[in-house]
Amino acid sequence: MIRVRFAPSPTGYLHVGGARTALFNWLFARHTGGTFVLRIEDTDRERSTDEAIEQIVASMRWLGLDWDEYYRQAERHERHLQAAESLLRAGAVYENEGAWWFRVPDAGATIVHDELVGDVRFDNEQLKDFVIRRSDGSFVYNFVVVVDDVDMGITHVIRGDEHLNNLPKQMRIYQALERPMPLFYHLPMILGPDRGKLSKRHGATSVLEYRSRGVLPDALVNFLVRLGWAHGDEEVFSRDDLVRLFTLEGLNKSAAVFEDAKLLWLNQQHMKRADLDVLVALAEPFVGARGHVSAEMWAQADPERLRVGANLLRDRAKTLGDLAGTLEMLFPVPLEREDEVAVTPMQARVMAALADGIELVDPWTAETVEAAFRDVLAREGATLKDVAQPCRVAVTGRKVGPGLFEILSAVGRSMVVERLRACARGIAA
Repeated sequence: MIRVRFAPSPTGYLHVGGARTALFNWLFARHTGGTFVLRIEDTDRERSTDEAIEQIVASMRWLGLDWDEYYRQAERHERHLQAAESLLRAGAVYENEGAWWFRVPDAGATIVHDELVGDVRFDNEQLKDFVIRRSDGSFVYNFVVVVDDVDMGITHVIRGDEHLNNLPKQMRIYQALERPMPLFYHLPMILGPDRGKLSKRHGATSVLEYRSRGVLPDALVNFLVRLGWAHGDEEVFSRDDLVRLFTLEGLNKSAAVFEDAKLLWLNQQHMKRADLDVLVALAEPFVGARGHVSAEMWAQADPERLRVGANLLRDRAKTLGDLAGTLEMLFPVPLEREDEVAVTPMQARVMAALADGIELVDPWTAETVEAAFRDVLAREGATLKDVAQPCRVAVTGRKVGPGLFEILSAVGRSMVVERLRACARGIAA
């Protein structure tokens, strides 16, 4: 039975690299029908905080990475002590000035095996004896991580390559405990666009910051999995696709490059594919945060009109914030106008006539609105080309967007009539 774990240290927020590690472990467990363990490694008493634990858990839940078992390492102190005492009695560990030290041979080398990079040699004279229990009674990472992985039956350890240098010490502890080692996969680092170490200036912020930016969780999952895993030339994956396709054989051996533009492109693709009810629900807080549409106005809006509007407007939106800005046109609030056009007297006259001509259209659909438009245009001796753009800007605040009559249908009769008349009078509505 496959058993994997994600073991974050709660000394800060969950960042891109940690989230990718969690994702790869979760996907491997779900693909194989195995077990995914979330283990909070909080033995660093001075730096670990409950706030960081809450943030890590919230990030995992937002990403949809559910766990089968949950542990806090600090609660396993007695078990760590028991294992350390067994090594002390066996002579693998000795005490000096209150600390417990693990013995490493002076000569020779320790050779560890990683499934991605192969065998790696470490000279023992560079390792030297190392502390597993501090003089204050607390245990160090390299010891407790082995004891916990042994007790929890971890079969595969998938983690960042910054941990590769820890492996020789951990291998020595496995051997002293006379327990088999899991298979190790050390993931290459994620680089910034300049090929330097990923940092905040590249966009490497908290996972929850991406939620605040209007990124969909499925899009961030898609983005993270492509930072180190591939399936042919495919770029866009649903969560079900990833669970079905993910294998460790698909892991890349070279560093991945973080590109914010790629994340936004993937987010746009996932917004285009999202269930409309889900998309509308995700967009609601972003609309509210803009301060124009109240919660009461949103609650009173026709759900079908919101779905239709979201469907029409999502193709050009890269984030939920973008979508929120355009969804405001479905409400009786001042438009955020991205564009303006100069309206001629002839256009103003025709737009006023259009407002009168569609005021009684029933039912209000794209087809009926178009028919009414064309009747008025014929009477006024004008063409749709003469007034299409000023009508669009008057009603939506933008020169480009979905089909004119589709968006007029979504906005609704009263606001379309009001905005056309206001524009015809030379007043921005």
